[in-house]
Amino acid sequence: MIKTLKCLQQLKETPFDISKDKPRLMGLYDAIHKIANDKNGFVRQSSGMMKALKIGKLSESEEKNWLNYAGEIYASYAAVKMYEESQQGTLRISAEELEQVLSFYLNGRCSKEVTAIGIYVCAQQMNEENPMQSYELTKKAFTVYPDLASLLGVKYRYKGKVTEEELTEVCPWCGSKGEDIVPYYCSPQVMQLDNNQSFPPAKLWMKCRHCGNYFTFNFPKSNVGIINGHYTQEGKEKKLQNKFSLDNYNSIFNQFKALTSGADYLEIGTGTGEMLAVALEFGYHVEAIEICQEDAERISSFLGVDVKWCDIAEYETDKQYDVIVMGDVLEHVIEPAKILKKVKKMLKKDGVLWISTPNYNCAYARMEKFSHCMWHALNHYTYVSFESLNEVLQSIDMEVIHYDMSARYIGSMELFIKHQDK
Repeated sequence: MIKTLKCLQQLKETPFDISKDKPRLMGLYDAIHKIANDKNGFVRQSSGMMKALKIGKLSESEEKNWLNYAGEIYASYAAVKMYEESQQGTLRISAEELEQVLSFYLNGRCSKEVTAIGIYVCAQQMNEENPMQSYELTKKAFTVYPDLASLLGVKYRYKGKVTEEELTEVCPWCGSKGEDIVPYYCSPQVMQLDNNQSFPPAKLWMKCRHCGNYFTFNFPKSNVGIINGHYTQEGKEKKLQNKFSLDNYNSIFNQFKALTSGADYLEIGTGTGEMLAVALEFGYHVEAIEICQEDAERISSFLGVDVKWCDIAEYETDKQYDVIVMGDVLEHVIEPAKILKKVKKMLKKDGVLWISTPNYNCAYARMEKFSHCMWHALNHYTYVSFESLNEVLQSIDMEVIHYDMSARYIGSMELFIKHQDK
């Protein structure tokens, strides 16, 4: 397949010479005839070229016209074949061959659809080894043909710069930039974007070499209130649907009871409302903050608790709490270090802060590498490890009292945190 693509490109780029071109054209005819869906149609369309070629009367324009026709057939076949093999994990292509294929689709003058698929397939082979180029090529593929996703079976249309303008080049954890920030992995998230125009087709993860944390280069930061939440659904059944069995929270709340005797409880990010419901059963005086309006209103109505609709970044209060819960919130936050300092001020002297968030050094991530779900979550913006998060906490005079692997989310850690004794 690579050999045929290379032959097509060479014939298109080199000066016309019928004596040199004849054997290559004959070989190309056989290769394309073999894969053509409409073989009779291919023979008919090629008959004039083949006749002129055999008697040595083929003109340069005849060769060019046939190469454009035949090249489109083979380029389309090759692009689809490589895409199918890449999806199945059976595509085997060297770095040199990949460059040759990419050069063909960038310069082969194929239709927009074929060009876009060819470039996209090449981009997917680079998402680990060269994530920045993978990201740029994915953008190019969707720029060439904005409806490319429809060819992949996804209802999504690329709208160009809508999300690309919100690029992050400074680490949201430590503020490092420049050479400290390097591309890490490019996730082909378009396959998750059915009827979802909020995200770009590829997600580029960056690594900060200074603090070790990861963040998304191209993320719709101005839409965090839209892309997060929506965990509750209005339907015929008049109830809140829990995501996990509620007895999963027994050990968490018993740990709260062991660490602090106070009952003032604040939850930042309510999810389905299940932890709030459990907190009520355990006798806490419950309040919450939720960025998604529909979740805030529905949970407040169902549970009869005060759920304020706002971003934690904009929330202001002088009140302090005995227990503050940030369950799977930190990975969504645009300024995480700043938020942790803010939350610290809201925690009573003997209070406990509970954080659940993905750990990029967890056992699952070590075993699954880039197939781990954390690298493909649409609305996650940053990731930490226990070690890197612990450094941030220690820098603001807080300490981890207890660590658990999450029983709810694969690859998340659950930390019980208190003020450091001085």
